[in-house]
Amino acid sequence: MAAARLRRTFRYPEDTDDNNEGREELDDEEQEKVIKELQMQNEKRNAEYTLAFAIIPLVSAAAFLPAMLSSSATAYQRTLHFLSIVSLLATAYIMRYIPLRQLNRKKGQQGLLIREVEEDSSTPFFRKHLISANAAFCALLALASCLIGSSEQSDDIQWIPYLVPGAILGTVLVARKVMASVDVGQLEDLRYEYKGA
Repeated sequence: MAAARLRRTFRYPEDTDDNNEGREELDDEEQEKVIKELQMQNEKRNAEYTLAFAIIPLVSAAAFLPAMLSSSATAYQRTLHFLSIVSLLATAYIMRYIPLRQLNRKKGQQGLLIREVEEDSSTPFFRKHLISANAAFCALLALASCLIGSSEQSDDIQWIPYLVPGAILGTVLVARKVMASVDVGQLEDLRYEYKGA
């Protein structure tokens, strides 16, 4: 007679309790500490990005100064260089001084976008409309660039610099949107009650 064999049920590795042994639950103080650390890291990273993306337009604006002050530049070219400088300075101002608009989310509805935070009524008029005005400047410069590009010879690239303000404004707006989308405050909704021994 064959020896009796004991049968053991098959279990996937994640079904075992071994995975839970290495993980410790965090109490309220530890959760608060982790959330504070993540908020501080996020604020530090946002400050670094804000500074970097404010310097880029300033450096680009400085590159337009010699061409604007050149004696060989026509009045039309000087006007376009001046508009480029104004647009780049406005972009730097937007990145550095206009606060990010965070997104409000209702508790209990994870990931559901409710509305953007309303701007303060004490916000100056020019701040409210600076992005729109700057976008209009960039569109005007892009139109002028197209006109110059079509009228000049094909090997002449004088029209390309006028696209720089629009490209930098677009980059800054994307960076601001990404920075505002990171909401460490949502971690408050993920807190759990610690059930200690």
